[in-house]
Amino acid sequence: MSHPLMPPLDYDRLVPPGFLRPPAVSVLPGAVSYLQVPFAEYHGWRPLRLDLHLPATGAAPHPVVVYAHGGSFLTGLPSMGPWTTLPSRGIAVASVGYRLSGEAKFPAPVEDVRAAVAWVSAHAALDRDRIALWGSSAGGYLAALAAVTESLAPAPRLLGSRGGLARVRAVVAHYPVTTPETLRADTPAETFALEQLLAEFFAGTDLPTAVAEHLGDPATAPPFLFVHGDADRRVGAGQSRRLHERLTAAGVPSRFVLVPGGDHGSPHFESAERVGEVERFLRQSWTTPKEVAP
Repeated sequence: MSHPLMPPLDYDRLVPPGFLRPPAVSVLPGAVSYLQVPFAEYHGWRPLRLDLHLPATGAAPHPVVVYAHGGSFLTGLPSMGPWTTLPSRGIAVASVGYRLSGEAKFPAPVEDVRAAVAWVSAHAALDRDRIALWGSSAGGYLAALAAVTESLAPAPRLLGSRGGLARVRAVVAHYPVTTPETLRADTPAETFALEQLLAEFFAGTDLPTAVAEHLGDPATAPPFLFVHGDADRRVGAGQSRRLHERLTAAGVPSRFVLVPGGDHGSPHFESAERVGEVERFLRQSWTTPKEVAP
């Protein structure tokens, strides 16, 4: 998004290529990584950046997951999350640094995630026909909304690519917030702090905050996989179940997995079993987009 008093800068001319397209580094087994890649810009804000992790083996273009980290919309880093073994399994990951609630309010970070999808859609090493979104906690909310909406706020200017937004073929949501107004009813433990954080994040908006209220044509919605712990003391499993039931009723393929003993962000979600479950879901969704892996 440009500013009427100043045209967009030509970064390709003004910045040495190594800053716009950082050199490859090795930080994960089986991956070639490019860290802090600028992918989008709003005038008046710092450029947005993502970390791109490509499989070290296998022919491009690679299937890709665009990942949105958790942190109650207030904190978090792109290096967080249970996705770190995906590149060794042949799936690229673009982990997004979106604007946090101290910088921008809802729905701005949703557009940041959508901009990352548009950026990967045009990347030569990535397969625009095999794109998925995955988010945890607050990131699960952003991923779900980015997948079912056309736009909620002005889009940023993409950097380093000029591709249009490709269709998201699958969504994985780990212990997400989906319906903020029912959070207390869905969470037996004390939720006051999170409710206050959500109130700050949604301050000033007149848009519905429940993901289900933004669902458009169910025929174009991707399949969903919800994974939630039955011992989650911060975001009750009813949040995932509510959206899962709404999607299923609308005819959108959706699967809900309840993890015994799983708390919010607990190690259960990083296990080989859980990540393997995600991989199977993604590969089947990319092959037959309207089917859900058993």
